[in-house]
Amino acid sequence: MEKNKNYHFEDFTEKNYRNILKTISGKGTFCSYKDLWQGGGQKIIWRHDIDISAHRALWMAQAEQDEGIHAVYFVLLNSKFYNMMEQDIYHRLIAIKNLGHEIGIHLDCDSLPDDVSEEVLCRYLRFLKGIYVEVFQQEMHSFSFHNPSEKILKLFDKEEYVGLCNAYSEKIRKNIAYCSDSNGYWRFQRLQDFLLCEKQRPICVLTHPVWWTPEIMSPAKRVKRAIEGRKKDMESFYEAVLQRTGRMNVK
Repeated sequence: MEKNKNYHFEDFTEKNYRNILKTISGKGTFCSYKDLWQGGGQKIIWRHDIDISAHRALWMAQAEQDEGIHAVYFVLLNSKFYNMMEQDIYHRLIAIKNLGHEIGIHLDCDSLPDDVSEEVLCRYLRFLKGIYVEVFQQEMHSFSFHNPSEKILKLFDKEEYVGLCNAYSEKIRKNIAYCSDSNGYWRFQRLQDFLLCEKQRPICVLTHPVWWTPEIMSPAKRVKRAIEGRKKDMESFYEAVLQRTGRMNVK
């Protein structure tokens, strides 16, 4: 990271997140992508991409419910950091859904071939849609690309594919104000300032749950925290299996 640059690590705490929620609550209508262009008033997409931590995501979902905020949580099928079918992760994701939030499909662009066509994209989205509907027992309404290249964004800019709203459609990218915490620091503008400025256009706030922690930390330390937490969970699970089956943990 550049020396002497203020990345506002102090912004990314649980306490500040609750303050942000209180600031934005009641300022507009929190909606899904499918409802973005319906009705009047300022529309707000409160979006989360669960790239690393479902544990942090559930904390955010609970904080949002406390303030009456509806959010959209995009879940990866093939993350290196979590498995949505794993029992503990699955129960956390279901808890997020049961708190009244929407679950969407997060499509990892690395899963697509270099010469991907619209036909291939649609076939893969149908495949994912079928899995997510079965897992979460609800209809899927939207998807977002994970780490899309400029090529992907240009190729697939329609509003909808296979009945799923495209979070990166050309219409959305051109007509809504956008703020993101990608990589653990603000892209374009601090969220607090962004929320004060944007009063007319629809807005999309994208956050990644892993960045929001109880204490002030650098992005690298936040990722390490999530990895170490998962490591401890895996060790505890393994030891519990051994104990339950009457076996020794030979070291």
